[in-house]
Amino acid sequence: MPATIPVGKWQYTTVVVRDYRQVVCNFARFFGIDRWEVIRVDGKYLTNATFEGKPAQHRWISVFGHNGQLGIELIQPVDGPSGYQAMLDSVGEGMYGVAASVCEPAQFETLKGELAAQGIGIRQSGTFFDAVDYYQLDTRDALSNVIVEVHCPRRADWQSHIKPDEVLHMDLAHLGPQFLPTQKMLHIGVVCKDRNRTKANLQKLFGMQRWIEFQIESGVTMEETTYYGQPCYHAYDNHVGRLGEMCFELITPRSDKCVYDEFLKERGEGMHHTFPTICSKEEFTAALPQLEKHGMPVIQGGRIGDLMEYYYIDTRRYLPGITTEVVIPLRPDWLELFFPNPGDASILMGD
Repeated sequence: MPATIPVGKWQYTTVVVRDYRQVVCNFARFFGIDRWEVIRVDGKYLTNATFEGKPAQHRWISVFGHNGQLGIELIQPVDGPSGYQAMLDSVGEGMYGVAASVCEPAQFETLKGELAAQGIGIRQSGTFFDAVDYYQLDTRDALSNVIVEVHCPRRADWQSHIKPDEVLHMDLAHLGPQFLPTQKMLHIGVVCKDRNRTKANLQKLFGMQRWIEFQIESGVTMEETTYYGQPCYHAYDNHVGRLGEMCFELITPRSDKCVYDEFLKERGEGMHHTFPTICSKEEFTAALPQLEKHGMPVIQGGRIGDLMEYYYIDTRRYLPGITTEVVIPLRPDWLELFFPNPGDASILMGD
């Protein structure tokens, strides 16, 4: 199946926040990002603005950081109707969407018709610096509240025309040691009411055909499962799919007393966690006191045989609305034993 929406480099994951000044240092320290570009998006930089099919007047502050492996864009709405403000008003701070698509304008005109036939409209759009048009596709229903952003350059050198109002240079040593090693964004975890439906839509919209599947159940495929520090039974099913750098884990819970069921009840479907860290047991044990000191305890965990442990760190206050997954290999050949097919391992780890 050919891809409908082109996917290239995973440029960034967008996170909506109330006040970027209160949290940008947290993101800098956690992900090891020392340079952040601040753009105050308003009528000076933004033209042709629309929201839900109508001309719009809105402002926000964009704060973008990249460490060479992963990118984060913090968005602070200022005023006017926007998808960002709507998220704050409905579920609060957290992950909003992803940007991994650059498309020629003529190609996108064709795609718009194809997407409309599939029930995918444009929720928000505009032109930045007269250099690039952006379109936020209304993929909320199709992709469990994940918004997909597409960029259509108006000129070949469009990126050089986007000039920040301010650059924040972070002294990471002054902020404190990184809590855990962060690699690339291995995946974003999305909690779904029906993971199979979301998977089918990702296949249809992106041509995302590389998948692995897990059925997790305490006492069957996983041991020593905990929830907020207490032993518990939980069951959930997931798909992990990858297309190039972009990777999603789609999770549907089959039991309560797990972070996924909690998320569904509190916020509905959506982007639940990042997975940027694979580390040793020694590194994790050493990091726990500092994580807990900064209000980031373990809220869920489990072990798969003698292969690996996984934990969810409650980073929802430190990184607003975001939970963080950590995987701890228990033996050097864990990946080969867990995934006898090397192609399956590359879905989890990337190529």
